[in-house]
Amino acid sequence: MKLEKFKQRDPKKIGITIFTVVCVLLVTGVFFYTSFASFQVQEDFNIIEGTVGNNGDLYFAFYVDDVISKTMPQKGDGYKINKEKTTCTKGASVEFNETDWSVKVLNMTERNTKCTLYFEKTGAGYIEDLYENGDSSLVYDETVDNNLRYIGTNPNNYVSFNNELWRIIGVFNNIDDGTGNKETRIKIIRSESIGSYSWDNKPNAVGSSTSVYGSNDWSDSTLQQVLNSGAYWNRTSGECPSGQDGATVSCDFSEIGLTDEAKSMMGSVLWNVGGHPDGSPYTASRFYISERDKVVYNGRPTTWNGKVGLMYPSDYGYATSGGSMGQNTCLNYSLGEWNNYNDCFNNNWLYTNQNKWTLTSQFDIGSGAVYINGQMTNTNYVNARYDIYPSAYLISTIEIIAGTGLFNDPYILLVD
Repeated sequence: MKLEKFKQRDPKKIGITIFTVVCVLLVTGVFFYTSFASFQVQEDFNIIEGTVGNNGDLYFAFYVDDVISKTMPQKGDGYKINKEKTTCTKGASVEFNETDWSVKVLNMTERNTKCTLYFEKTGAGYIEDLYENGDSSLVYDETVDNNLRYIGTNPNNYVSFNNELWRIIGVFNNIDDGTGNKETRIKIIRSESIGSYSWDNKPNAVGSSTSVYGSNDWSDSTLQQVLNSGAYWNRTSGECPSGQDGATVSCDFSEIGLTDEAKSMMGSVLWNVGGHPDGSPYTASRFYISERDKVVYNGRPTTWNGKVGLMYPSDYGYATSGGSMGQNTCLNYSLGEWNNYNDCFNNNWLYTNQNKWTLTSQFDIGSGAVYINGQMTNTNYVNARYDIYPSAYLISTIEIIAGTGLFNDPYILLVD
């Protein structure tokens, strides 16, 4: 009989083997725990309509930009729910309330029901990400609402809208949809004028007009009616205000008026129509305050609920980068003296040589409003004919799905 020599196992190798096995088990455990943890048992998160009494048998999974997450985004984070992809097992369904950011599970009749919710970036969230990633053409305005605005000579803020080019003024916070619900919205403006018309020119004693020069009450302005219910809104031809005492001129918007798709992307909001005193040296920040003040002529409305408006004087002011002077220096000057500072208007993408109307009225008379006089702000009677650049707030759930914002590669929008 041949005896074999006994060989003792190497303790070092045994330790390595055990360590490797433990690591594999730990990694596997963490993977399964993370995956399972992404399905959360919710006991007081939602309202359940069904026959199962134990809410602990309801599980949620959240996908944010197609990546599984342990929590869902908060309201104001720049996300919206994808209703088409969101599903529940066992015949249940999800009802998501965008206003108060809550989930309601309907028709839950069985235990261990799982609901998977998908969240995607809104257009506003997309723009905010550009800022976070270092886009120097985007700056927060440091107003009470802290809106994010495009600045400079020619930022990449072009967007395809209404089968033509518009531009993004910025991402605006606390925009009231008319019901008291406040949202973050993208504000846009047409890149070219639709023509030169009067702000208003109703004859004396018609509507709110008290003179042949018209009225600065935007709620019954003849231009407002063209933009929101007349020829421009209906994409037809018609008559537009031109001169005093109700005079009109033919206007044809059959090619450039609003399409049904464009209307569906616009949100009805409360526009602030606070006034401005003639000759006052207002900076952009002071204009922003006065636009929201309750000071108007003779008790006229301070807000207007609608879809198509005009830019504000503050929009023009905050659009400058200031060039070599710097934005802060330009913003310290009143917009009424910008014609003395070339860097302020030459580095402003909203600047044109033509005069153009703004939405802001003049509160010390009943027939005056603010316009951009080439480089600076000024006031005039509302029957004067100046360029019209329609402006609108997009609905909060709008998405940007393509494009880089360049003139020849504008952003492409998608609406649910």
